[in-house]
Amino acid sequence: MIVLAFAGVGGSPDQECTQLVEHGRIGLLDGAPEYSFTEINSIAVAESGTVYVGDAHELSIREFGADGKFARWIGREGEGPGEFRSIAGVSILPDGRLAAWDRGNRRITVFGTNGEYEEAIRTEGVRPPYLFVDRAFLTDSAGRYYLRILAKPPSISSDLREMAGVQYGYLRLSPDGTVLDTIAAPQAMPPGLPESIVIDTRGGDRSPFPEQVLDALSPFGHLVTGHNATYAFSILDPAGTIEVEREGFRSAEVMAEERAQWRARVAFAERRSGMSFRDVPTRKPAYRDLWVDLDGRIWIHRYAEAVDSGEPIPELWLDYLEGDEPRITWAEPSLYDVYSADGQLLYCVQAPADAEVVTSRGSLVWGILRGALDEEYLVSWRIE
Repeated sequence: MIVLAFAGVGGSPDQECTQLVEHGRIGLLDGAPEYSFTEINSIAVAESGTVYVGDAHELSIREFGADGKFARWIGREGEGPGEFRSIAGVSILPDGRLAAWDRGNRRITVFGTNGEYEEAIRTEGVRPPYLFVDRAFLTDSAGRYYLRILAKPPSISSDLREMAGVQYGYLRLSPDGTVLDTIAAPQAMPPGLPESIVIDTRGGDRSPFPEQVLDALSPFGHLVTGHNATYAFSILDPAGTIEVEREGFRSAEVMAEERAQWRARVAFAERRSGMSFRDVPTRKPAYRDLWVDLDGRIWIHRYAEAVDSGEPIPELWLDYLEGDEPRITWAEPSLYDVYSADGQLLYCVQAPADAEVVTSRGSLVWGILRGALDEEYLVSWRIE
C-alpha cells in the first residue's frame, strides 16, 4: 500500500482555482431536432474529439464532430439489429468503436466508427442494474464492459426508516459478453442511518451535506472509493492500493442562515412524507462527489463555503409549481480538485455554478448547462 499526503486546503470560495473556459456549445431552444436536447443521460468522447450523446427521451444516439457539427443519428427504436428499447449509457471502446447499453432489449450494442451496426452482446443472465444512477455503463482500456448493479439489495422493513443500506457494484463482462466477476463497492450508507432529502437543481442533485461512501470506476478497471467525512480516498489498484489524504484540511462551515433554510426544507419533507431524515450538520463533509475521467484522472467535487445569492437557487420542476416548499438561496462555487491516476494532485478547477460536469479527456471537459427555460446544452470547456 502506498500513502500519499498533501497539505490541506479549506473550502473557501476565494481559493485560487483555474476557471474552466467555454470552448464550444451544442444545443438550441428551438430549431433542428438534432440540436435540441431533453434529458442528456450519457456522453462519450472519442480520442478524435467526436462526441456521442444519449438522451433519455430519444431512442437514437447523436454523433457530433469535434467541431460541434451534427454528423448522424445512430440506431433507432425497435428490437432488431442496431435498434433500441432504451439507452442507459454510451461508452467508447479502446479501438474507437461505440458501445451502448440497451436495458430494454437486455443487450450491449456495438457500432463501428462509421456509425454502422456491428454486433450485439446479449445479457440475459445479468440481473438488471439499478434504474436510477449515473454512469450505469462503462468500458475500460481492455475493452471490458461494466454494468452498475445492486451488489447487495437493501433489506426491506415495514418501517422504511429501518431499511438496511444499499450496496452498489459493477458486473464486469469480457469483450465477448462473458460474465467475469462482480466488483462490490463499499456500502453506500450504513444500516439504520436516516436518508437525506434530495433536491434537483440545474447543476445536479443536491442534499444537505450527508456523510456517505462514494465510489467511481477507473477506465483501467479498478475502483476509487472514499468516505467523504474526511478528505481522503483510496485507489484500489490491483497492483497496490494507494491512499490519498489532504493533511490539515478543514471542511467548510454551514452558515447559520444556510443551515436554517436547509432545516426548514427537511422539516417540510418530513411533514409531507411522514419519514425522518438526517439533520443538517454545522460543517460540511470534505466533498460531495468523486468520479474518474477518460484519462484516469480523479475528480473530487469539493464542498465549499456558500454565499447567499438573495434568490432561490433554480430547482428543476419546482420552479414551475406553485408549492410552498421553503427555498434555498445559498449557493456554492463548483470546485474540483483533480488528481492523476496514481494520486498526485494536479490542479483545482472551478466550473460554472449551474454546470453539471460529466467527463473529461485531455484539456477538455464536457458537461450540461441548462437555460432559463431549463433547456439543455452540451458544453465543452477548456482547462487553461
